Amino acid sequence: MLRECACALAAIAMSGCSLILDFSGSTEPDVDAAFTQAECDFKEPNDTRDTAIALAVTDVGPAAICPKMSVDDHDFYRITLPTSSSVSFKITYFFSSNSDLDLQLTNMAGDVLSSSRGFDNDEIIVCPGASPPCTGPLAPGDYILEVLPGQPGMANRYDISIGVVP
Repeated sequence: MLRECACALAAIAMSGCSLILDFSGSTEPDVDAAFTQAECDFKEPNDTRDTAIALAVTDVGPAAICPKMSVDDHDFYRITLPTSSSVSFKITYFFSSNSDLDLQLTNMAGDVLSSSRGFDNDEIIVCPGASPPCTGPLAPGDYILEVLPGQPGMANRYDISIGVVP
């Protein structure tokens, strides 16, 4: 068997063909790599509902849910709708088994309006929408968008996008 393989490789080499195997790495970013300070600090302090920072349509990140010593990092953003509007919220990240992120939308009273808890490279909430369910359009006022770890201890970088149609 070894002799047959050697003969086949010799024939390939003589025909001018070559085979190069590169196992040096991936083109995707390493989700376990350290996060930059700028990613961890995006719109900080915003680790609680009370410290939620206003987020504009032009604020896209990059941001990160960063590892912390004692508690999980959560990012809270305040969204203000001046008129009744249909909205979409999306975070995009590189999913792995230890870096899942979720997305949740609440009103100012803390009532959950919708949450996206998938296992993919993004989380999306659309109001009005069916999956995940969200009644709408949303009335004028303030809302809280929360980016949180899918499980305790998870962390990841993400980009965020917002769409608003009055």
